Amino acid sequence: MAAEEIIVGRLVRGRTRRRVISVGLVLVVLLGGGGATWLASSVVLRGQKQLSEQAMTRAINDSADAVSDEVGHFADALEDVAAAIGSSTYLSKGDFEAITEPLDADRLPGASSIGFAVPAKDGEVSATQAYWRARGAGGLTLYRTGTDIEHQFVVFMRSFTTLPATPGRDLSNTPATAEALNLARNSRSFTLGAAHISLRDRQLPVAQQQLSVTLAVPVLDQRAVFQGWVVMAVHGVDFIEAVLAGRLGRGVNLRLVDPDPGVNRTILSYAGGVPLREPDLNRSRSLVLGHRTWRLDLEPTTALLGPSDRRIGRLTPYVGGAFTLLLALLVGVLAGGRNRAMDRVDRATAALRKDIERRQAVEQELHRRELSAMRELAFHDQLTGLANRALFYDRVAHALRSHSRNAGTFAVFFIDLDGFKEVNDEHGHSAGDIVLKETAARLRDCLRDSDTVARFGGDEFAVMVERLADADDVHVTAGRMVASLGNPIRIGARTVAVTASIGVALNRPGDDTEAILRAADLAMYEAKTSGKSRHVLSGS
Repeated sequence: MAAEEIIVGRLVRGRTRRRVISVGLVLVVLLGGGGATWLASSVVLRGQKQLSEQAMTRAINDSADAVSDEVGHFADALEDVAAAIGSSTYLSKGDFEAITEPLDADRLPGASSIGFAVPAKDGEVSATQAYWRARGAGGLTLYRTGTDIEHQFVVFMRSFTTLPATPGRDLSNTPATAEALNLARNSRSFTLGAAHISLRDRQLPVAQQQLSVTLAVPVLDQRAVFQGWVVMAVHGVDFIEAVLAGRLGRGVNLRLVDPDPGVNRTILSYAGGVPLREPDLNRSRSLVLGHRTWRLDLEPTTALLGPSDRRIGRLTPYVGGAFTLLLALLVGVLAGGRNRAMDRVDRATAALRKDIERRQAVEQELHRRELSAMRELAFHDQLTGLANRALFYDRVAHALRSHSRNAGTFAVFFIDLDGFKEVNDEHGHSAGDIVLKETAARLRDCLRDSDTVARFGGDEFAVMVERLADADDVHVTAGRMVASLGNPIRIGARTVAVTASIGVALNRPGDDTEAILRAADLAMYEAKTSGKSRHVLSGS
């Protein structure tokens, strides 16, 4: 009996031990499953939070970069106009219209007008009015506002909207605009004014009025003497909607604020949806543009995360609990082991894929740089960086085809430096290289970005100016180049002087590349034999 009792006791103890172990395993599964469910819910919620934060950070950065890039585009365009006006020795209304002709509201979204403004004191108003009337501003009347102040009159103006151009206005009457103009003159750089309702927009119904900002660039002549301002009015709503509306969608609400001292003036508010009411997801960024600070505020909406993402966050606890109750210990153990193994495999696979992509990116970048270097060597002059003869011939051929289709006019200029050989002989080839580089730089300054400047070799240069509004414009352009190239060039402590003989040829029906280039070349030789430092138009 004692032996049987011992055996029974062992059996009972073993059974009990196994039951305890089984219960313990069940409890472990339940506790582990509950903990895993809580952890999964935390991870999902934290992931959604991180995803939302990343989306908001990306949205504020993209929006700020887009605004900064577009304002920089405006600044480049206005600085080009100011440089062209400053280099003009006799600015007329026709010159202003030709200089600003490439600009429109499509290229500069939100722009409502562009003008050229000049300063004048009380006693100078009549003389200033007469002076600019003589320059083509017929019927110009300067409407003086106030006395004992310096006035800022718009003498030339182009409108980009249905409202007519209104030259003659005194911009000093608008404090925000006057402040921008004074800052532009003092800093000699691009300046952005405070938001305000422009005088032109006050003619519209109140519902159609919107805040505008004034963009100003000082105009300096070739001696860096202040002459006036290039001024542009830009509608805030039109500008921001064109730049940002397609980028934002329904995921965020946006405000662009002009923080005047003590007042936050909203230039634009964009409502993408119902606010999410999570302040830690709000994003703000200051934009310093043209000596002025704007603030960009972004607030998330309920549409920031898709319905499926939000549904996952709500269902995670229920799904985890259901799996915890249904899974057996072995399934849980195997699933946990399999998941851990698969995580390791995924990490290893992701690391391998990332390494392959990095290698491919490096190879593509090397190939791109190699192609870029080969193209640079093939089509550009190594000393000046200008187009070479081959690239210039190709662009002339293209211009002949494109202008023949629309009956347009373009001009080819052949430029030969007078006195360059003497510079080489007296000062050496290094000095000659400096002269060639300075010549290239001055030619670029005299022309538009769309014009082609090339060096054929030695002291021979060529220029092509397309889309001429008037064939007589070539005299203005050639005169500007002759004047600029005739200025002395400083080489160390010495100065040297060269001049330019320029031959000009316009495209004619039936011309091919060789014909128009030959005509410009012959005109250049005629300019040299006629006394140099001048230009001759072929066939004139």
